[in-house]
Amino acid sequence: MSRDNLLSSEQDVVVDANVFFAIGHPSNPKYARFRSAVRNAGVVCKLPQRVIGELGGPKTDRVQAALDEGWAEIIDASSPTDGDAVAASDIATRTIANETGKPEHEVEKTDAILAGLAIQYVRDHSTTGVVVLTDDKPARKGIENAVTAQGYTNVISVYGLADIIGDDSSDSMRLI
Repeated sequence: MSRDNLLSSEQDVVVDANVFFAIGHPSNPKYARFRSAVRNAGVVCKLPQRVIGELGGPKTDRVQAALDEGWAEIIDASSPTDGDAVAASDIATRTIANETGKPEHEVEKTDAILAGLAIQYVRDHSTTGVVVLTDDKPARKGIENAVTAQGYTNVISVYGLADIIGDDSSDSMRLI
């Protein structure tokens, strides 16, 4: 599958904070490539309130530009309450803990909740599927394991930023 068709206007795209950190500010070439990929796919990125909090709020330049331009929106996503969603969050937590060597209680809550949120989103909204974008490799593996264990691989996909915009070695690396 090429990068051109990983995102679709038929699916909801839930984005983790680390993707917005990775693309940088609106003047960054990665930001421009991500914005272009999202717009070309006709996608509006869903940013859960937890993610917005991690990014420093809706007024940060990278978030505000995306909101103003209409290719992102903030969603009021509560913690998962559906049984499959809660189980998915637990599976993701265990996987992330195993991947990082951290105790489960030290795993970042948002990463694990994204697994359950994706499942709950599929159930609560009339969508043909959900894409979760995260650049955190342990979180990605945790979400993938949870989605597989709960039987949602046909409607939930997990991708990283490079899957969407490629890996351009000419991009400047900036520590945040």
